[in-house]
Amino acid sequence: MESSKLASYVASRICHDLAAPLTPLMQSCELLFDDSMGPAMRAEGEKSLKHAIATLEAKLRFLRFALGSQGINDGQASLHEMRDLFEKLFAVNSKTQLEWRMDSNRISNRQARVLMNMTLIMVDPATRGVMHVTSREEGEELVLDVEAIGQFSNLKPEVQDALAGKEPQGGWGGGAIQPYFTRVLAEETGMSLVARTPTGAAGLMARGPITVP
Repeated sequence: MESSKLASYVASRICHDLAAPLTPLMQSCELLFDDSMGPAMRAEGEKSLKHAIATLEAKLRFLRFALGSQGINDGQASLHEMRDLFEKLFAVNSKTQLEWRMDSNRISNRQARVLMNMTLIMVDPATRGVMHVTSREEGEELVLDVEAIGQFSNLKPEVQDALAGKEPQGGWGGGAIQPYFTRVLAEETGMSLVARTPTGAAGLMARGPITVP
């Protein structure tokens, strides 16, 4: 895919993800600033506003690393920062529980970026379930794994096509660009990316050389 098209599709994906919490945010503001509303409704509006702001902040911080320029250097990733980004993202997503286990801390920023994009792909399969995000070392290779166990634990055909580098039948709109972008990132990082379909779950595994001391 041409880089200009890929950039446009990724930008569209970012706008879609950030637009979602804006609707409840605006609705909450209407409740708070409507003098005709009683104390109970205004309290509900304040609660909804705080959640919408937290959601927007968590998504912005996560996407800044996963899709922006922050994660493109070759330095060692901070596992503390990574965990904070993941936990805050899942804290505002009550439909999915995060299980975090990093058995290797030798992860570069580029590899962390691959892991974050793998996670964005697996959000739907993990709906109302658990997402396991793990890393481990096998010899001189780093293995990143994201497994989703949820109500919809499968990978849609368009996701599998995009992971294979093929344009889905419905085109690159919607969420199809995310797996394609992740595949490109993995290849540029020297990692292979494969889908796993264990019973009752779905997963993505990336494997490549350890590039940080």
